[in-house]
Amino acid sequence: MQKVVQLLRFRRSVTRKTSSPAYILFILTFFFSFRASSQDFQNGKVSLDLKGSSLKEALAEIQKQSGVRFIYDQDINKYTALKITHSEKGMTVKKATELVLKGTNLQYVWEDGHVMISEKPAVRQPVPNAAAGQETGSVKGRIVDFETTVPLPGATVKLEGTGRGTISNEKGYYTLNGVRPGEYVLSVTYTGYSPFTELVRIKGNETFDVRMQVGSGSTLGEFVVSNAGRKVTNVTHTTEKALIAEIKNARSVVSGISSQQISMSADRNAAEVVQRISGITVMDDKFVVVRGMNQRYNLTYLNDNVAPSTEVYSRAFALDLIPSRIIDKILVYKSPSPENQADATGGVVKIYTKDAKNVKHFDIEFQTTYRPNTTFSPFLTYQGGKTDWLGFDDGTRRLPSVVPGYGDLKQAKLTPGQYANTFNNVLTFQSRLASPNIQLTANYYNSFKIAGKNLSILSSLSYKNDLLRSDVYQQNGIKEYAWGTTDKISNDNINTQTAQLNLLQNFTYRLGDSSSITFKNFLLQQGQKSAIVRISQPSWGFDASNGSYKKDNILSFSQRFLYAGNVGGTHVLKNKRHNLQWNAGYIFSKQETPDQKVIRLTVPSSELAVGDTSLQWRARGHIFHPDNPDEVPVKMGIISRMWIRNQEGVYNGSLDYTFKASPWLHFRAGTFHQWKERKLARRVYTVMEGDVTNPDNYYVYPGENWYVDPRLVRFREQDLDKVWSEEYFRDDYQGLRVYDRTSGSDVYTGTEQNNSGYVSFQFMPANRLFEVYGGLRFEYNRQKIAAAVPPERAGELNVPILIDNPTSNWLPSINASWRPGESFVMRAGYGKTLNRYEFREAAPYREVDFENNVTIGGNPSLKSATVDNYDLRLEYYPAKGSKGEAISVGVFYKKLLNPIERVNTSNRVISTIPSMGFQNATSATIQGLELEVRKKLDFIPGRFFRSFSTIGSVSIMRSNTRNDTTLGAVVVPTTSDRPLQGQAPYIVNAGLYYDNASTGTKVSAIYNISGTSIYAIGRAYSYNSFVAGGSEFRSSILQLQRHLLDLSFTQRIIRSLQLKFSIQNLLDEPVRFAEDYNYSNKYEPQNPHPDPNPEFGPGKHIEQGDNISREYKPGRLFIVTLSYSL
Repeated sequence: MQKVVQLLRFRRSVTRKTSSPAYILFILTFFFSFRASSQDFQNGKVSLDLKGSSLKEALAEIQKQSGVRFIYDQDINKYTALKITHSEKGMTVKKATELVLKGTNLQYVWEDGHVMISEKPAVRQPVPNAAAGQETGSVKGRIVDFETTVPLPGATVKLEGTGRGTISNEKGYYTLNGVRPGEYVLSVTYTGYSPFTELVRIKGNETFDVRMQVGSGSTLGEFVVSNAGRKVTNVTHTTEKALIAEIKNARSVVSGISSQQISMSADRNAAEVVQRISGITVMDDKFVVVRGMNQRYNLTYLNDNVAPSTEVYSRAFALDLIPSRIIDKILVYKSPSPENQADATGGVVKIYTKDAKNVKHFDIEFQTTYRPNTTFSPFLTYQGGKTDWLGFDDGTRRLPSVVPGYGDLKQAKLTPGQYANTFNNVLTFQSRLASPNIQLTANYYNSFKIAGKNLSILSSLSYKNDLLRSDVYQQNGIKEYAWGTTDKISNDNINTQTAQLNLLQNFTYRLGDSSSITFKNFLLQQGQKSAIVRISQPSWGFDASNGSYKKDNILSFSQRFLYAGNVGGTHVLKNKRHNLQWNAGYIFSKQETPDQKVIRLTVPSSELAVGDTSLQWRARGHIFHPDNPDEVPVKMGIISRMWIRNQEGVYNGSLDYTFKASPWLHFRAGTFHQWKERKLARRVYTVMEGDVTNPDNYYVYPGENWYVDPRLVRFREQDLDKVWSEEYFRDDYQGLRVYDRTSGSDVYTGTEQNNSGYVSFQFMPANRLFEVYGGLRFEYNRQKIAAAVPPERAGELNVPILIDNPTSNWLPSINASWRPGESFVMRAGYGKTLNRYEFREAAPYREVDFENNVTIGGNPSLKSATVDNYDLRLEYYPAKGSKGEAISVGVFYKKLLNPIERVNTSNRVISTIPSMGFQNATSATIQGLELEVRKKLDFIPGRFFRSFSTIGSVSIMRSNTRNDTTLGAVVVPTTSDRPLQGQAPYIVNAGLYYDNASTGTKVSAIYNISGTSIYAIGRAYSYNSFVAGGSEFRSSILQLQRHLLDLSFTQRIIRSLQLKFSIQNLLDEPVRFAEDYNYSNKYEPQNPHPDPNPEFGPGKHIEQGDNISREYKPGRLFIVTLSYSL
């Protein structure tokens, strides 16, 4: 019987669109109608005049007169032959219900306006006489929904094979007394949920308390809300048992996480969730890393469709965009298979959102957080647009119409005064107290009849507003060896506010039991508003040329819009022997950085200044004496303003056909086609003194301040609120002047065409004792990029470049499984995959990421990588997998040809800003060992431990990369072996979970660590006599290991209300990157050592080892979450 859940589903369904006052009124009216009708069952009166009516007709008549809603499942169909004849006036609803059920084996449960009708459990059999002196025990427990822990009254509870059973009461409790000692299988069934079984052991005179969580599955029963004439099933959520069963029956090596496990954690989005899976970590808090291989080697699917790229610099999908509330399960396929795209060397990550069949349901979740050092602390921001809080600019920062638009290579011809009057004049930031972060997520499920067929929907809306303040320390090289270099030390005060709207809208139209059509939509709007203050100085002290520190004030706003939609169908034909699946999709992405402003200031060092230096910040500019040029302003301006737009469209379609020749032999064939087009354009404007005539050539010194007004061009920071005006931008050029620096190298266009097809077979003799699944995939891919290389010297022209890279690849794969029993599976697999470069990696396009203080450039010479993958894994499922437990151990080996890596291309002599690029190594190998355990702790004596479980995994990897050519023959190649860029040597995930279904209490402690990896490969050591010590080039950047510990406590307050308190990053360890200064390819902390040749007497020490190049603390995060279901 299903009363409570269906009542909840019914009321949940109408509450999603609460923005409309009329809709709110409807919700209130609907809600109170339940309350009113709940009074009518005992005392409400009806008059019956039934003449040969069926049971359904009789219930419909009672409901029509009383307003009491009847809910029943398919058991009622057993009584279609029953005819009821009765005439009586003024009888109660209760009496009328009992009357029409008379003569059946049906029972009812009434609560809160609904009457749930179901089959009575089997009649209890007498307990056989116990042996002399033998005691009997009892089995009792509570039945609840696994995710919401809502009690489920009316569930049927049986002891299999004994003929004994009962139903749970209105609070979900059940009791079976007089049970003889022994082992029994306890089964629970509940309409709309998949059956649940549990092995119980009764010993002597004791009570065995079974706390059960009944989870819904894919094979759900149906019930009828008779007044609507609507068939409804529950919202599908994946339990641990269902997940284990899916992994066990998979054709390849798979790991995953279920909705049940997600609901117990502190995780707020998919990026945090995926870290709980064996062998998985996350980079930059959003990109998935599988088996230590960085995001470029992994492919993400969203509901079986390739997820769009969300990044400018890679094809990766940012998992932090998907709220955890809407996730049903995540599966990671670690071995290749023919139907998956080939560009997935690390693994294929498939995210499945919760979906509805035919259900009415509404749930809402509100979350607020507190982060020390951010929340209620001073927070820098600036005046933006009125819609910043919604994640998009309202036009305040738009590119003025008086200048050429995006992609137009013409330069603006405006006077200084015209620039002053047409460009936004905000150059200052303010400080305010940061408010707590908030996140609101609402899910709405519903079902309708269209042309007699069911149309079900899922609408999920999520909004968040996060504030984060970070103090970031950055250091280039070791101070003692910085003379003659551009090494710097900087301290960044970064203040970022993120507003994000997500909308997931899924439709499923069922043409019948074997055919359905889906229309799935995902929409994202995100805006990030940043105010950054960066103060820097040379690593070896202060700038001897002018004795000054540098300060950059950065005001930035970036916004992204993403829409991904696809329509698809599944059709099972001719006795289920033929299966046809098709899909057509469109993705549109637009990322913009409108009007990013950088204001560059300087101040004398404390050794030279007089008075308070914090009040002496003034504009930087060129130095009067030509021997001491300040190169940064000449190239970038005293003030720079930049507009960037990156727009991408993707069209794709696929068709898959499966033919079941026999129960043990299946054939499959499919095709996939994709067309992608990207257009990127930017416009750059710099501000210099009015007498600067050649800002593009920093080898030709600018004017010498013969007629400019120093008061105007050397403005103070305190004057920034009035600088962008005609007072400072004078048409007589005595003040500031704007230069349009847009050129042909500021745009590029890329297209990618992919045409793929595959054939495969699945051989399963002896009832799947052996299973072989293999096939051959063919992919034709053509990438074209049209761009321009900027000139090396002033006065020269941009050089056009066209990259046209058509490739054809045959990609075999095979997976074999051996199942010697129901508890063991041995798997082996091989497959060939690819790793293609992304547009941005190959385009000869350089840009400065001012927020992260790095220059990023592409490499037109990149080649796609090919990979051979080998897997071997043994899986053990205790109790044949019925308890949701599993233990697996596996090994893998990968051989890569031409792997693509991120490279640190910085030159310590001429690079004023660190620079990154991309290149191919010659080859690499990866060897790995994985161990995963999912185990309940009920083997520990005591009922307390029956609610505990643990999930843990350990992955150990070793990689070798050889023959590194490192960007050109002028650099001595690296000859020593080193790890592959991004490859972590180990990953550890461990979680301890407490889940008391009876009290609705959940507690979890989750630990994660990933070993030190190479974030960017350094160029080989190169001696330069002008450098005091170390190489002319910067070495590799290492991302250091970091211990993470999260705690979560969840408690059901009332039936449909849950409160969760979580702490993320409890250990509060910093995020750290180190420069491999001694070229050892491992982290060796910087430490003082005795100087073998002291110049200033004995006792002098010098620093050796690897310096910390970047460090910051995200801080602990305290989260309070309130969720409510209707």
